[in-house]
Amino acid sequence: MKPVCLPEKYEILGELGSGGMGTVYLARDRVLDREVALKVLSEQLATNPDFVQRFLTEARAAASLNHPNIVQIYDFGKTDNGHYLAMELIRGHSLKVELKKVGRFSEAHTVELVLTACRTLAVAHRAGIVHRDVKPDNMMFTENRDFKLVDLGLAKSLADDGGYTRTGQSLGTPHFISPEQIKGDGVIDGRADIYSLGATMYNLATGHVPFDGTSGAHIMAKHLNDPLTDPRKFAPELSEGFCRILGRMMAKEPADRFQDMPSLERELLVLQGGGIPADGPPVPTGVQDTVFSASPVVQAVHPAIEWDKESLTRVTRRLAEYVGPLARILVRQVQDHAVSWEALSSELAGNISAPGDREKFLKACVRIGDGGGTSALDKQAGSSGDLTQPVDPDLLTMAMNAEPQPSFVLDETETVRVVRLLADRIGPVASVLVKREMKQARSLADLTSNLARAIPDEHMRRSFFDAMNTSS
Repeated sequence: MKPVCLPEKYEILGELGSGGMGTVYLARDRVLDREVALKVLSEQLATNPDFVQRFLTEARAAASLNHPNIVQIYDFGKTDNGHYLAMELIRGHSLKVELKKVGRFSEAHTVELVLTACRTLAVAHRAGIVHRDVKPDNMMFTENRDFKLVDLGLAKSLADDGGYTRTGQSLGTPHFISPEQIKGDGVIDGRADIYSLGATMYNLATGHVPFDGTSGAHIMAKHLNDPLTDPRKFAPELSEGFCRILGRMMAKEPADRFQDMPSLERELLVLQGGGIPADGPPVPTGVQDTVFSASPVVQAVHPAIEWDKESLTRVTRRLAEYVGPLARILVRQVQDHAVSWEALSSELAGNISAPGDREKFLKACVRIGDGGGTSALDKQAGSSGDLTQPVDPDLLTMAMNAEPQPSFVLDETETVRVVRLLADRIGPVASVLVKREMKQARSLADLTSNLARAIPDEHMRRSFFDAMNTSS
């Protein structure tokens, strides 16, 4: 018997589970003759217009994604009596279930899984979708041992104090929730997923959650205030590089974390390849200090590296193409503590905002490190950039205070208009996207095109173009 008035194409075969959001049923799609997981919103939520709108908007965005590690959404909609979502049926078990069987995963296995999750979340983030509830429960192995990320970007309304929380519009699970979600910050971006992925990484590698307590509120208070316990308390074999990455992922301030999934992926690949990930910027929250202080291995002083002056000069010129005069200062800072050419290149690349430019810079670093031929640019520049000379104090002041200048400027009224037009189509995250893209766009047309990519619905995307081309 059907739980609500659903389309005739679905035959209910049984119940798979239920929670604060509603009930999930095993169903058969009569038209396509396949089994699906059918999620039906609870009656209470179905009568909340704000929640329903968010549910439908994010279901539409998630349905547009086609990735082998993302659970596919087949269909969604509403009937006279409720709202439903038909998804790919996954036969298998979650990482949480597997973790209970094995106690904890090896570092290599943990890094492999986190890398997969990182790449999967990057796809969602590029589409403007933030998961907001990354945890082992939402990562699954199929019967064929394929990795699947579930509940991607779907609206949640969960208030069970023992397992979930809702503060304002920010949702998540206390053991894995980011500090900004706990505080109910107005805009939650992909860095919240990076924190939760770090908490998941901690859990998989140690068999323990990063913070525990007697209630959801107690656990969340620890996320906000307590230093992170060194994971080697539970898994002494974990490497220095693993802990270094983990410390940056779980920094309490979003600005102190990796700023996007590609940056995180790059460091995980360094670690997976046997290298030492680059040090991140200082973390005032003390998270990194706490992670590293318990082990004398991490505090060991690395022997100074005698860098090739010509190579450093060439890297400085390459970096200056993207960050300006600050490049010289950054290279001098990084060369003092980097433990390898790869570490130096990776850390310097973190100062370049555009992913495509970062990739170009890293490729150039590889050529320089391998002793490749001098480029035309290098030949033209000569050797005036010798880093062995003292840095001019005036240049230092100018470089440290310099900020990238946009190629064009919108006045305050026009900026507000652009934010409003985008927010009408993707919600409050619009203000963050506009601020970010204005730093890189070279014209209003360029800005419009970049912002439109964040709008998943084609009709809304066209209307955004039309509105932007209409004078205010």
